[in-house]
Amino acid sequence: MSVDTRGFTEKHVGHRLSVKLNDGETIGIQLLELTVCDPPEPCCGITYRLLSTERAKDSRQLGEVYWTPFGEIREFDVTHVE
Repeated sequence: MSVDTRGFTEKHVGHRLSVKLNDGETIGIQLLELTVCDPPEPCCGITYRLLSTERAKDSRQLGEVYWTPFGEIREFDVTHVE
């Protein structure tokens, strides 16, 4: 059984992305790492630096590193290629 990475690949690592989460929030991130296990594990997801969020009150801090599982991601777009 393969992991549904929601379209993320290694070529996205290092890029700035706009990510829409299943709860409707859109965040701006710099993708740092993909975690893909075979067989799929609960730890499969993305590690990223948070650049922006739509939420005025958020416990997450801009510039800090976070992890989100693939299952919580609806879609993403590349916003900046370096």
